[in-house]
Amino acid sequence: MKNTTLGIGLAGLGRHGQRYAQHLLRDEVSHAHLAAVWRRNTARAETWASEHGVASSESLEALIDDERVDAVVLVLPPGLHAKGVELAAEAGKPVLVEKPLAAHAAEARNALDAVQRAGVPAMVAQTLRFNHVVKAMKKELTSIGPVHIAALNQRFEPVDLDWLDDEQHGGVILNTGVHGVDLLHFLTGARITDVSARSGRRAEKAGRKEDHFAALLHLEPGPILATLDNSRATGGRSGRIEMVGERGQLVGDHVHGHLARIEERRWIPLDPGPMTHTVCETLIAFVDSVRNGSPVPIPLEDGLAAVEAVEAILESSSIRS
Repeated sequence: MKNTTLGIGLAGLGRHGQRYAQHLLRDEVSHAHLAAVWRRNTARAETWASEHGVASSESLEALIDDERVDAVVLVLPPGLHAKGVELAAEAGKPVLVEKPLAAHAAEARNALDAVQRAGVPAMVAQTLRFNHVVKAMKKELTSIGPVHIAALNQRFEPVDLDWLDDEQHGGVILNTGVHGVDLLHFLTGARITDVSARSGRRAEKAGRKEDHFAALLHLEPGPILATLDNSRATGGRSGRIEMVGERGQLVGDHVHGHLARIEERRWIPLDPGPMTHTVCETLIAFVDSVRNGSPVPIPLEDGLAAVEAVEAILESSSIRS
């Protein structure tokens, strides 16, 4: 596919799906264009597609089978991701799937099995790996020696999206906690092996899922102890990352673009470089891998590991809430 311009079939046109669409429509992803879209509200999809001059599909299956679609991007509620991956694999089409890979570990394993059988490129869009602070921190980690303590959190304003409170798709642990889990795996090279967690809800609403949680995690090899906590029930947004090593500490915030190293009592500001548009960078990496035949930077195995850890946090927090 090296000389091919990929036609992208985009499943999902919600707030996040619109980000993918706009990067493609603005020609910010070389050798790729938006060929067709699908969303569950087909009437709204048809209107949007007509306004932007792209095709609209009547179903997810129709989108994937469309001959104009060379590769599929899935930006759907978590419970629909695994099915989309399996359909793309059966059609022999490369697939980029938003995090989390699935709502449950069993579904994630089925998706991984499907792409391994089909031999198609498949990548998980853990977009925070492309954040400029995260990338700079990864490069700086050797300066503080082996990590033995890590602390990550994210803070969000409340969002009025019904599916975020749905029993199948919802909750802050599955939808944003998965980012922190993947960053712990990515930054340390270790995997979460043990979990103790609590969760709760600040806003009263029938059927509402948890909107905040805190977890104590153990990772190997290391050993590394980590804390991970999230809230989408506050008035501000942040994304703190702290890595503690034998020779110092790294402290960053991927939302506000801050990064520093602490040695003894000195606070040493570091330049993380220019801000990156993480969705665009994710798309570029996926398209480059498909066209060049090179391994994707975030394989489905990583997505499965993140969902398994999330499932352990959910199980622990449901016992302790």
